Amino acid sequence: MMVPDSPAEALGSHAPSVRDTLIEVVRSVHGRFAEAHSVSRSRYGMGFGSQWRDLLDDADDELTKHGFQSHTLTPGGHEIPVVNDCLVYVWRVPDDPDAVSKFAASPTRQSGFAALPPPAMLFEPAFADDVESTEDDADTAETETMLEAVHDTMPLVLVMVWSTPRLLQSIEWAVADLDDAGKVKLRGQECIWEPELVAADVASDGESFDSGTPVQPTVEPRKQEGTDPDAR
Repeated sequence: MMVPDSPAEALGSHAPSVRDTLIEVVRSVHGRFAEAHSVSRSRYGMGFGSQWRDLLDDADDELTKHGFQSHTLTPGGHEIPVVNDCLVYVWRVPDDPDAVSKFAASPTRQSGFAALPPPAMLFEPAFADDVESTEDDADTAETETMLEAVHDTMPLVLVMVWSTPRLLQSIEWAVADLDDAGKVKLRGQECIWEPELVAADVASDGESFDSGTPVQPTVEPRKQEGTDPDAR
């Protein structure tokens, strides 16, 4: 099986729209679970960490709305969207330095690396805002034909969510490849979303501390209690 070098290559012409859709899904799920964690006032993050199933379901729901098919991972029964004959798995990365390499530790995730492409569809799925490319159509068609010809199982695009209850830190994606030892390696890893930095904007709103003359705030004398006749 030939593994694509990047998610853009794996997803073909659908990559930009799929990326935007997944970013919306992840931000929505994170917002819901962060709010629930705040309301619960729990000292523990187990509830926040349980969003994994919502990430899978919401991503599948959104992409199938646009006509893409789903694949059921066994034995867990999770529905995963299929785009351009590639599985798309959205995953919140746990707090473990070896989490990515151990991604395929469960039988259900292992099955994602042995999934066969679904039957060909009568009509090609598309997003409403997709813009047809006149420049890359030939290259995209050639890549898709090559992938169909040489691989017997579907590549897996792993969408990695890095977050805490206080902050959605980043969203990355890559093509996941499973080696002979059962360890996952990433190809074409790329950050597709991160929060905007506001520090520079805040600093630009005022003078630097090492220049200019500090302006003292105007302080009005406060009236003594009992001297204001309106307060009696």
